[in-house]
Amino acid sequence: MNIKLIIVVFFLLLTSCNSNKIASIEFHYTKPGISSPSQAFCSSNLFVDLENIRFKKITDKTFLDKFEQRLNKLKESDEFSINSRIFALINYEDGNLDTLCIGEYRGICLNGNILSDNEDFHNLIMDKIDFYDKKLHDKINRN
Repeated sequence: MNIKLIIVVFFLLLTSCNSNKIASIEFHYTKPGISSPSQAFCSSNLFVDLENIRFKKITDKTFLDKFEQRLNKLKESDEFSINSRIFALINYEDGNLDTLCIGEYRGICLNGNILSDNEDFHNLIMDKIDFYDKKLHDKINRN
């Protein structure tokens, strides 16, 4: 009887630990270098100019694991506000949702809280969504 109880408790602990894993991230972002008449704060409202908006949904588990590990290491900061260029909806397997905003060059805001800037985290996202359009950049540099 004790063995069955231990197995049930272990199973419950195992499933509860995995319930907050990231299932997907939906990135909405402007083209690089788009100027704004004022500073853009973390809101989906900053994406009203549909001509310059891009969208990418990420479900790649390897990326999501790296993303989650690096996100969890970030600390809250009161250094500055950010000029958002990337708005992300982080969808968790348990149905929860977080919002993340990132500046074009620096700045990270999670659920309205500004976090310490981290170049590795920033570059991980920029590279995955191909923010700077490397193919176009390489084509321009070859000419």
